[in-house]
Amino acid sequence: MSDEPIYRHLATLEWETAKDQKAEVAALAEQADELGARRSRLTTGQHGFHSHISEMPAGFEVPPHTHNVSELMVILEGSIDVSDGTQLATGDTVVIPADHLYGFTVGDDGVRFLVARVAEAATNFSE
Repeated sequence: MSDEPIYRHLATLEWETAKDQKAEVAALAEQADELGARRSRLTTGQHGFHSHISEMPAGFEVPPHTHNVSELMVILEGSIDVSDGTQLATGDTVVIPADHLYGFTVGDDGVRFLVARVAEAATNFSE
């Protein structure tokens, strides 16, 4: 691994599609594609970080799920209503511990957020 900085420019990111996703999130990814939601991986283990940026339209729902790795989420633009009743808006952050069940609904203006983790995460949806 290089000891050089890694730069990513939002204007030139490569956005993933449903076909790029793991099997456990395939159904949600297909729905996301249809509604205009998108995600781009920023880092995939470089210097110890796994991160991505996501954009989702107003009203998009992410169902209850867990990850096996803790994550830091930073709301860059817009808002979400978390399933526990918490509202997060531009500039807000949340640290979600591994195996914590949560979901969210995107607010009226859509959302753009950054997620950072120290390992690649597996996602498990609640039934």
